[in-house]
Amino acid sequence: MAIEAERLESQLTTESLGRPMRTYPVAVSVEAMAAAWARQEQAPEGATVVASQELAARGRRGTVWKTIPDRSLSFAVVLRPALPPAGEQLLWLLASLAAAEGLDKLGVAEVRLKWPDDIFVGEGKIGVIRVQAHLGPGQIESAVLTFRLNLSVTPDDVPDALPASVVGATGGTVEPSEVIDAVLTALEGLYHGGVEPLLAAYRARCRTIGTRVRAELLPRGEVEGLVKGVDDQGSLEVEVNGGIHPVTVETLRRLRVIE
Repeated sequence: MAIEAERLESQLTTESLGRPMRTYPVAVSVEAMAAAWARQEQAPEGATVVASQELAARGRRGTVWKTIPDRSLSFAVVLRPALPPAGEQLLWLLASLAAAEGLDKLGVAEVRLKWPDDIFVGEGKIGVIRVQAHLGPGQIESAVLTFRLNLSVTPDDVPDALPASVVGATGGTVEPSEVIDAVLTALEGLYHGGVEPLLAAYRARCRTIGTRVRAELLPRGEVEGLVKGVDDQGSLEVEVNGGIHPVTVETLRRLRVIE
């Protein structure tokens, strides 16, 4: 990472998120490092770990996310939201929407969200988010929100995927510091803005609503039907045989859109 933590912190326009900060050119996993910081060193809310490359970046259910040196950006933020355990699902919506609104500020057009963790521009995936919560007595003690974004990744970098990137979407250059500040600023506003506005904004961005899906569930089984919406708890509402079946992030193994 070309930018040192102190310099990057000084460029932030947030009130608290992004501070303190630790930056690394290479990390095994920013998520794991932030989680250890939160649990073992009692990192405060806003503490952030940044890396330009991860060696073991994993998304939900262990899916691999390929990071490219100097073309990708990964960062993880510690929150201490004092939510009940069931509130973890709302944090997935929060992280997704913060990424989308941050990309808006950078000039990326038509950012849409696939529930619960993918960020798209057109048909190309520009990033993913992940949430890891650590539970205390009756509430979430800490949560790590991880953002993994393509700055200038091309199809040649990941030939088995269809990537989008900030540079590709805007036609200009972008500094990691600009991306981090844009996403964290959006996150801060949404975090303090209340649940109802969060849900409304997420639903407006969610490309999964209105599609037919097959949801593979844990420990077994599947649900297939039309997605009618996202409920107030953040679950996906799938219409099955005239009734609504809520699919939660916790029980979801894999979600496929049926053509």
